[in-house]
Amino acid sequence: MRLVHLAVAAMLVACVPTQNALAPTSDYAAYRKYKLADAYGARLSAASAYLAAHPLGEYRAEVAAWFGPAELRFFESAGHTIGGARAYLELLPQGPHAEEERRLVASWEKEQIEGPAREKKALEDARKKADAARKALGETIEAWTQKAVKLSAYRVDRATLEKNDGQFAEPFFHDPPEAQCDPEGCSKRYTFGYAVPEANPPLDRKVGLEVRMETAAGLVVAISMVLPRYGFVYWLEGAEVRAVEKTDPAVQAEALMRAKNRIESIVRKHVGEDCTTEEADEARTLTCGKVRVVVKKGPAGEDLVRILAL
Repeated sequence: MRLVHLAVAAMLVACVPTQNALAPTSDYAAYRKYKLADAYGARLSAASAYLAAHPLGEYRAEVAAWFGPAELRFFESAGHTIGGARAYLELLPQGPHAEEERRLVASWEKEQIEGPAREKKALEDARKKADAARKALGETIEAWTQKAVKLSAYRVDRATLEKNDGQFAEPFFHDPPEAQCDPEGCSKRYTFGYAVPEANPPLDRKVGLEVRMETAAGLVVAISMVLPRYGFVYWLEGAEVRAVEKTDPAVQAEALMRAKNRIESIVRKHVGEDCTTEEADEARTLTCGKVRVVVKKGPAGEDLVRILAL
């Protein structure tokens, strides 16, 4: 009788198989790792590993049902940051968003190499632009001084000037800024801006310059470059790339002397050495053939370079 009972029991066990008994050993082991994981990240990693290794696994539907929403929440919570992307890839190297996170990490790592070089170039470009802006005022004064002393003829009307002296008339009348004319002549007004980072506090300088063609009875008699008060000081500041105290008498004297010397060197270079020089406290006058050049402080405190016909 005992043998009969044992046979029946064996038949019952064989006829009622469990899901565990039917699953392959590796499938169940991977599933068990997922089920027993107590940390959220460890469970995500185990679920991803199970789904990748067992596409036809016995427990695939159950694991996928949990993993889909859980993985999406984890991906969104990472915030698309470099730290979040690295955490995602550490847990889910084969996850649905792994390639997207790899691209983010690769882009970030590339930026770590290229970013500083780009910033360095941008800083160098900005410095060059700032240097050019600081020097633009002086270069414009010098350029118009050269044009004025090289003018082919004074005491002619505007039409004759435009016809015979394109090197002066073309930039004066046709290049920006637009020339504004009245019965006493025509003016071009420039505004120059540049930073003075050495100042305390740092400041942005704005300096105006008027280039004026003076007429009398309709004939050109002089070319003037008029700067506001402290204009020569600003010229000094920009040319030498240093902050200056504009109200300091010593700085003003230095700026005036520098302006006199710069203008005289241009005049002698383009008109010749046959010039006489008269020096006063706040003015220098050069007489060169048929023109006279005056560098001085004007009656209203403005700084002035004037080239006039004799």
